[in-house]
Formats: sequence, C-alpha cells, structure tokens
Amino acid sequence: MLLLTPSRATFIARLIKGEGAMPRWLPWVVSLSLVPLVVQLITKFGFWAGVAIIAAVVAVPLGVAALWSTGIGIYILLLFAFFISIPNRLAEGIPMGIALDVMILIMLIGLLYRCVIHRQWKSFQTPISVAVFLWAGMNFLELANPWAGSRAAWFYVIRPAVGYMMVFFLTYSFLNTRKQLLQLLGAILFLSLVSAGWGIWQATMGYFSWEYNYVFSHDLVHLVFNYGRWRAIGSIGSPAQFGILMAFVSMLCIPLMVAAPHFWIRLLLAITCGATLLAMVYSGTRSAFIIIPVFYLVWVFLARKRNLYWSLLVAVMAFVGLATVPSNNYHIQRIQSVFKASEDKSYQTRARNRQMIFPWILAHPIGGGLGSTGVWGQRFTPGSFLAMFAPDSGLIRVAVELGWIGLLVFLFLYYKILTKGVRLSFQMKDPMLKAIAMGILAAVAPLLIVEWGQEVIGVFPMSILFWMFVAILFRALAIDKEMNNLPVV
Repeated sequence: MLLLTPSRATFIARLIKGEGAMPRWLPWVVSLSLVPLVVQLITKFGFWAGVAIIAAVVAVPLGVAALWSTGIGIYILLLFAFFISIPNRLAEGIPMGIALDVMILIMLIGLLYRCVIHRQWKSFQTPISVAVFLWAGMNFLELANPWAGSRAAWFYVIRPAVGYMMVFFLTYSFLNTRKQLLQLLGAILFLSLVSAGWGIWQATMGYFSWEYNYVFSHDLVHLVFNYGRWRAIGSIGSPAQFGILMAFVSMLCIPLMVAAPHFWIRLLLAITCGATLLAMVYSGTRSAFIIIPVFYLVWVFLARKRNLYWSLLVAVMAFVGLATVPSNNYHIQRIQSVFKASEDKSYQTRARNRQMIFPWILAHPIGGGLGSTGVWGQRFTPGSFLAMFAPDSGLIRVAVELGWIGLLVFLFLYYKILTKGVRLSFQMKDPMLKAIAMGILAAVAPLLIVEWGQEVIGVFPMSILFWMFVAILFRALAIDKEMNNLPVV
C-alpha cells in the first residue's frame, strides 16, 4: 500500500490556514529553550517580570487558538464578560480592557482570513447585517463631525462601540449546529448562576475584604450602599448592569423551562431563574424591574397560547398588588418606587436635563461627537457644555453624541432585530429553538424601554452579551430552517 505524505509546502500552507498542527516535540523544545531566558528576566526585573511571562505563556496560545477557532475565542469573551472586573478589584493597572479588544481583533482577523481563503461570506450575511453595518458606519462618520470637541475621544470610544458589535458576527459564524447553540446558551446560564450566587452572598453575608477595599479606595460607596444596605454587584462590578443582566437571564429561563424536554433540565432552569431573580432584587436596580412585566407581555403575545392569556391576567393582578400594597420591606419599597418615579428627586433632575438638551439635539443632526459626554467628555473636553451634561440614558446619550440622525439609525437597528426576529420565529418548528428565539426577543424588547432610563447596550458587559444573545437568536432561526429544509431569508 502506497502512503503519500504531504510536502513541507503543503504542511506550512495548512498551518497558515489553521488546518494543520505543530509536531508534538516542537512545544517542548521551545519551552525548554526559554527556561534560561525566563530565569534571567525574573532575576533582573523581579516578581512582576515573572507574572508578565506567565501571562504571556497563557495569553499567546489562547490568542493563537482564538485566531483559528472562533469557538474558543467566544468562550474566552464570555469569561471576560462575567469576570473582567475581578482582576481590577484585586490589583490596579491590569489592562483587561485592552486584552478584551485584542482578543476581538484577533478573532475578527481570523474570521476575515477564512472568509477570503474560502471565498465564503455567509458569516456576514445575516438578516440584520445592513442595519448593523449602518450603525457601525454612523459611528465611524463621527470622526468627521465638525461639532466634535475632541478627535482623541473618538478613538477611545470607537473601539467598544464598533468592536463589541463585531461579536455578533463572530458568534453567528461559530454557531453552526443546534448542539453548539445549546452549549453556548448553557454556558451563559451557568455563569449567570455563578454570578447570581456571588451577588446573593454579598447581599446576605457582605462583600469580601478585597471588594470593600476596592469600593472605598475608588469612592464607590454612594453607588453600592443605599439606605443602609449594600447592593449586590456579583462578579459584574456595577449594581445597575448586574441587576439588568440578572433580570434578562431570569426571564429567559421561563420559556426555556416550558419547552425543556427533561425534568432535570427544567429543575436546573428553575433554580437559575429563581437565583437570578433574587440576585436582581438584591442589586436594588429599579430599571431591572421594568424588564419583568414587559417581557411577560411580549412572550405571551409571541407564544400565542390560550392558557398563557389567563396567566397574564393573574400576573397583572399580582403585579398591581405588589406595586400598591403598603409594606415596610426595603425591597418591596424599592419595586414600588419604580411606579412613583415622578416623586423621585433624581428622576426629576434627569427630566429637567432632558428637557434642557432637546433643543440642542434638534439643532445638531449628527450630535457633538463620540465621547463628548460623560467620563470621556470630562477627560478630553473638560468644562464644555456636553462634558458637564449627564445623559443618564442610553437613548439620550446616542442623541447627544450622534444626533437625531444617529438616534434614528440606532432605533432602526432595534426595529430590524425585533421585526425580523418576530416574523421568522412564527415559522419555527423545533420547540426548544423556538423557545430560545421567543425568549430572547421578549427579553430584548424591554431593553429599549430601559434605555430611556439608563444606558444598557453601551455599557459592559451587556455591550458584549447583548450581541451574543442576538447572534443566538438569528442562528436559532437559521438552524431551525435548515433542519426543516426551508430557505433562510
């Protein structure tokens, strides 16, 4: 029998394409040859040189793996999304944000390379690609905004604004099978459960000592300590983002429980739903409470089941009772304050700010430029009108920085996600995939309402997880059609 071995040129070409593998002896030779160099560097530069070397030893293989395997990179991004704040709480100066940006860039380069090599661009041909690229283009055009007070701020903001958006295409390209989709969603739910448990511990047992140190050293007490109670932040680092994420996940578990085929899966989903819902309450994030009734209303509409209509009536009565019943319980009072927003001083301040800024927005169709408000505005254009303006709203921030034209583009993106998703979800056959699609749609819909009260999609980690959820939504729609031999529109 004649055995044909590939030539060296073929071996190198396969390695470049990410299809080959290094000889088993090569990593050992490289590692052993580096030992004297590592010892010398640690001896000369001390402990942190050793830490940097260890980080490089871990980071370089992970970066190379993510370059050729988008799936590995997606799971690394998922760990970043849930736990990136922990290194920052333990030690100062760790460039975790840059590491996240580099990981996304590496994955995107690998994906583009494979698209060029194989002349296959399906990863970028999604039902909402036009809307995504339109929104990304609007952000890039802000570089030429004549009203922008700083070009440097644009370079800082464009990275997360557009870079994190590319997570949608990266996740979409990775999810090719039903199994991969369920595994990724399962990983998100598991990490949410871990973070929820962390938050419940913080609310009942207190923060860890290093967390207290971080809060006090960064003057964050006013953010996490309200009315004599420490707000849960879990592994996320921000009570607002933690609460919104927990509300999102808890509601997503409900349609999954209804469609789950096995008792143990339903039990795990019920535990995750209960834990994340309790963690949301402990976060003290009032905006998160809006997600629950809006989600249930949208989900009942999408599910179109008669028994759910009756449950909607019961849910409305229970919610009205919860919102009006006299109580001395802090958490119930926190929920009731959502429905008495007009009496809240902070709400009144935000309302005055919005009323004041509307004429300026109408007079500036493309806004004041990326990074003109908030922290970036105070850093790059201190003392300017926009730098001193606190948007306190995702929609207002978009309108101020990108103008009313940018706001229309942003709303168009939301419109395409919801309308395309709803229309295609009605045609789905697979019960679990349909539950996933409708659950994500019902959870995404209230986020637009929450955006009016505070920024959601533009703030980490929802700026990453939102695009992962949207990719899961449209891949579920596509996989369902492929399983039933229907054309993907």
